Amino acid sequence: MISIQRINFSNRAARRHIRGHCGAENRSPPRSTPVNPPSRRSGGGTLAAACLAIMVSQIANVVPAPINGTIQESLGADGVALAWVTSAFLLPTAILELSFGVLGDLLGRRRVLIGGTAVLAAGALVSGSAHSVHQLWAGQALAGIGAGALIPTSLAIAVAGAATAEQRSRGVATWTLSMSLGTMLGVVVSGALAENVSWHASFYLVAPLALLSLAVTALFARESKSPEGRSLDWPGQAAVAVGMFALLYGIVEGAGVSWTSPRTIVALVAGVAGLVAFVLIERRVAAPMLHLAVFRVPAFSAAAGAAVIGMFSFLGSVYALSIRIGALQHKTGIHAAVFFVILQGVPCLLGPVLPRMMRRFGARRLVTGGLLLLSAGEFWLAALPIGNASLAVHVGPLLLEGIGFLFIVSAMTSAAIDAVPLSYTGMASAAISTARDFGMCVGPSVVSAVALSAATGALPGRLASAGTPAPQVAAATAAADKGGPFAVLGIPGPPAEAALNALAHGFSVGLVLCAAASLLAALATALWLRESSERAVLTEVPAAA
Repeated sequence: MISIQRINFSNRAARRHIRGHCGAENRSPPRSTPVNPPSRRSGGGTLAAACLAIMVSQIANVVPAPINGTIQESLGADGVALAWVTSAFLLPTAILELSFGVLGDLLGRRRVLIGGTAVLAAGALVSGSAHSVHQLWAGQALAGIGAGALIPTSLAIAVAGAATAEQRSRGVATWTLSMSLGTMLGVVVSGALAENVSWHASFYLVAPLALLSLAVTALFARESKSPEGRSLDWPGQAAVAVGMFALLYGIVEGAGVSWTSPRTIVALVAGVAGLVAFVLIERRVAAPMLHLAVFRVPAFSAAAGAAVIGMFSFLGSVYALSIRIGALQHKTGIHAAVFFVILQGVPCLLGPVLPRMMRRFGARRLVTGGLLLLSAGEFWLAALPIGNASLAVHVGPLLLEGIGFLFIVSAMTSAAIDAVPLSYTGMASAAISTARDFGMCVGPSVVSAVALSAATGALPGRLASAGTPAPQVAAATAAADKGGPFAVLGIPGPPAEAALNALAHGFSVGLVLCAAASLLAALATALWLRESSERAVLTEVPAAA
């Protein structure tokens, strides 16, 4: 019989006891095993392939951010439809990461990286050729499937060859830095192409970058896998897919329409039922795609919770920022990209010292501090007047958010990976990536729904305070009923000014929601996330007779 114990890795006697039992019974999963003989060159090539893969995935993720305003004008999409351009990418990513983590363990992570980059390239081509918002959603969803393979597998392959916790922390920090670098490059190139060529070119660019990543992985990455105790869990995958999709739809529908509408209630019930079914399935199958026992380790549970709430907050605020500077302040794509360079590029300068900070301060302090910085930046951004579009007033909150994001992602990922044995890194990286990307998926949709609801409620008062003539009030009301507050922006004079102020108010409400979520997550991590020196490590050992 197998039991799950928590041990302190600083206790040498305990380690010897575990090794002895595991060797005698042959029950403990072996380390993640490189298929090719290890060498410095192949190790460096593997890390380079992993970092390039996550960089390309992140570039694809952020392509819409600086050009949301351009897409909205070109395709006539309303606020909710625009939010789904981002969510269509993130939803399949979050749903499929666990299964791709299993596939990487079974078939080899190098193979899954190669397949994922090919699918990502195909999705980029579909998005780039889109002339309707529905085709754009389809392309983003296909690209999201590819990203679902790249994100957990790139992290797992980056740390698979690490022999110590310090080496794993260094690999995670390098991987995280590559993610931030991908965000910075993505928004700059996307904005520049949208302004000088077209927004279609911004999506097209992802295809050759993905093929470059594919070539680097095929030529230089070392294969690794951990097949013992792992198998595809189709019932579990179906349950988690239904649960996550229905829950997301219910949250968006409830925030944007009504929490008591039949569609909202049915979706939320179906979502909860799907996730409960997933838990029950994973508890009963012989080889689950997610070992639920890892959630008994406080470090892993706290990291997963911080991933969901923190990334909900971060990407929700990023979406609000993109609407603020694009659709409301009408900045061009390249000018909007400068804001995102400050948000993600400048904090990258901390990359070289990040591993040292993680060793000195520990995961709890870094994650908690990062969440507090993120919250402060979001409160600050929410307080800025919409009439002030200068870059200077935005630098402070953007730096706080960017540094906070860097601390959160690197420290929580390292804490989750360190909480499990090396043989579980594929599963752990997939689980923490799923939690992170589900939060990112929910963020833009919920913030958009909350913001548009608040803006719609504020619009009549703004029309009245602007002294709008009765005929224009009627026209604005009709436009809002048909297309929401964004439609009123096209009516010149007082209606456009009133709609601008109403939307600014709505997205400020969304930012306050994000800031409150960051504070909640900071409190949770301060209470429950263990320091690295006291982390609990999940280990399978034979139960005492």
